Amino acid sequence: MSVAGRSDCERFAKMMTPEERLVRNYFDAFNRRDIEGVMACFDEDAIMIAADGRRLVGRAEVRRSYEQAFMAFPDGRCDLRAFVGSGGYATVESVFRGTSRERGTIELRGVETVEIVGGRIREIRDYHQRVSPPIELPRAAGPRLVPPRARVYR
Repeated sequence: MSVAGRSDCERFAKMMTPEERLVRNYFDAFNRRDIEGVMACFDEDAIMIAADGRRLVGRAEVRRSYEQAFMAFPDGRCDLRAFVGSGGYATVESVFRGTSRERGTIELRGVETVEIVGGRIREIRDYHQRVSPPIELPRAAGPRLVPPRARVYR
């Protein structure tokens, strides 16, 4: 990365709200398949509303859901497209891509809404839908800023 690129990234990181940093840390841990890192982002009274409407209550159920996802999609990755957060809430647009033996390659696109209490995710609501067939998108060199507080990644 060029010196100019590094300073742009550093400036960008300093502009993020605490909610946006939490979201970024959560996605980074997910993509590393770091279950401890993912769970460090969640409150003790965590709630996850899955895209299919299932309500998972408590850290044990939330953890089990992530462990199952990591096993089902060994190459799974969730890329941030845009996010904004402040005042204890965040909204995230993301794309999940992964391959499983049972389902083949899938792509899910959608939004998560996140309630944050005490610097951790208290509730995350997932609104992803399957895109079939997966769409190949060109990838830009890094984040680009869009209107106030929104973050877009390509």
